[in-house]
Amino acid sequence: MNFPHAAKGISKIFTAEILQLISLVTGVVALVMGIVSAGTLQNAATAAAGVSGIIFIIFAAATGVLSIIYLIFMIIGTIQCAKDEASFKMIIYLTIVNVVIALVAAIFPGNYFLASLAATTSDVVSFVCSLLVILGVGSMAAQLGNEELMERCSRIFKIILAIGVMSLLARFFMLFWGSVFAQALVFSLAVLSIFLGFFQYFLYISMLAKAKKMLNE
Repeated sequence: MNFPHAAKGISKIFTAEILQLISLVTGVVALVMGIVSAGTLQNAATAAAGVSGIIFIIFAAATGVLSIIYLIFMIIGTIQCAKDEASFKMIIYLTIVNVVIALVAAIFPGNYFLASLAATTSDVVSFVCSLLVILGVGSMAAQLGNEELMERCSRIFKIILAIGVMSLLARFFMLFWGSVFAQALVFSLAVLSIFLGFFQYFLYISMLAKAKKMLNE
């Protein structure tokens, strides 16, 4: 095995992505239960509201715990991968920048500019980090002569890049939200991004699974 540290790191990153997928499901359940609880309270159905409220708390707490575990696994996995592949070192630097900006925004909660900067930075960092992970896996696959995984990385890279460009275009056209054309274009881009996003996410997890297998052979 030529990449002992990356083998452990990719395994943790893969686990982290599975945890994030589970947290997405629990988050959706929590959101639905929150809406149901609010609706039943308005209708004075206190018993039903109590049950849905308890379910909301349980799933919201589960989502929070899973998100924390996801972050821990991602950080540890990235640090381990960085010992064998340079692409992952940039992910560490970007994550530090993202955390610093988020902390500054949290210190000044009333500052709209900092809040917007933190949100935008988080989106950009997440986007770039995904591309760096794919580049890192592709680089290791190339060194190990795994052409199938190299091609898969290339396809996923293009898909994520296309989704990122569409997201940026949607944000740009939101500046002209008043026109009917802009509204239709933003809606179309948003819908397309969602469908491609689901497709890309499962391709991404599949890539990590194959990378995990490759590095442990």
